[in-house]
Amino acid sequence: MVRRVTSRPAVTAADAAAQASRAAAEAEAAAREAEAALARALAEDASTDIDDGATEAPGTARKRKRPRWAVVGAVLSAVAVVALAVTSVGLARSHDDHQAVADHDLELLQGTRQAVMNLITPSAADPAGSAQRILDGATGEWKTEFESTKTEFIDTIAQSKTESTGEILGAGIERANDDGTTSVMVAAVTKVTNAAGAKDEPRTWRLRVQVGKDGDLYKLAKIEVVP
Repeated sequence: MVRRVTSRPAVTAADAAAQASRAAAEAEAAAREAEAALARALAEDASTDIDDGATEAPGTARKRKRPRWAVVGAVLSAVAVVALAVTSVGLARSHDDHQAVADHDLELLQGTRQAVMNLITPSAADPAGSAQRILDGATGEWKTEFESTKTEFIDTIAQSKTESTGEILGAGIERANDDGTTSVMVAAVTKVTNAAGAKDEPRTWRLRVQVGKDGDLYKLAKIEVVP
């Protein structure tokens, strides 16, 4: 049923910086466009001054001169507005992406913790119910495996008069797998009482589980006990 394997190096799975990078690239492109607009405005301003000087009659006071620094100020203001707008959009998108990732991870970990809790806390008072709760939180390979040993599990829990209470000490996502599941490390502790003489005997668990989505729920697809 539950396999014991050697530990493997953890691979951190977290990737939400792509959107922020795209936003930064958009801001940089907008800044370059604004700089080009500024250069064009200055060139046009200089050209206008030359043309005005060439067409005015000698001794005639210039009635109008194009306000060069007013043009510069206007373009610089446009630069600031464009950059701020692009940056704001990028930050909003980045925040939304980070929030979506956080919500997904929270939901996945909550489902994992509950499924593992059902697995490690069977009760002789209701062995069939204990087995069904484990099965309800199973999918894929683990579901197939447990279904084949469900009757044996129920008989063992009933005959051994096993009662187990437990606590999840921690759970963390290791990585996303190519098959669509997510690897999660779970640490837990249980207190076991049984017919063999155990009385609230503490047992520690360190599990690596693969979690997959079945309908709207996250369920255990594979379980490994890590030394």
